[in-house]
Amino acid sequence: MTTATGVGRPPGAVELLERAVAYTGASLRLVTEADLRNPTPCAEWDLLALLTHMEDSLDAMAQAARAPRLELVPAEPGEGGRALLDRICARARALVGHWHPAPLGDVGLGGLTLSRDLLGAVGALEITLHGWDVAQAIEQPRPIPPGLAMDLWPVARDAITDADRPVRFGPVLDVPDWAAPQHRLLAHAGRC
Repeated sequence: MTTATGVGRPPGAVELLERAVAYTGASLRLVTEADLRNPTPCAEWDLLALLTHMEDSLDAMAQAARAPRLELVPAEPGEGGRALLDRICARARALVGHWHPAPLGDVGLGGLTLSRDLLGAVGALEITLHGWDVAQAIEQPRPIPPGLAMDLWPVARDAITDADRPVRFGPVLDVPDWAAPQHRLLAHAGRC
């Protein structure tokens, strides 16, 4: 099977995380303190709330690289504004290092046991979607690269279920069969 990466195997979690962090990092670098109260595509969240959530997610993804069990406990909020932006950018850059070399074994999460590769791929999906959200919130739309969107599609298809709607994701949006990979991915995540 040939994928968007041009190789005969689907990309692993580390590769997806590298590409997701690169895409999202470019949007994060454009955020200013003045943008923090802007609305986001995530219902009822302003950019500050989204970035606070992203900080927690990046911490969880770093822990997931090596820990045998992952506890999703939100961290105490740190200083906001420029300090928050700096922390998120630093955590995003460091995240990929936590996943090199590719970690092995499973991770306990609640009552589930997940492969680290699956957990990393879902993390890459979340990082990418939130990178798109950030770009929309600062009115600097940046399309998700087609190859990244195509490689994340099977992750989104399998990981975003009806049980996630409407709490974590909006309803699936209709797009034409010929829609670009980004639009198909975003529509499945309830964005467009």
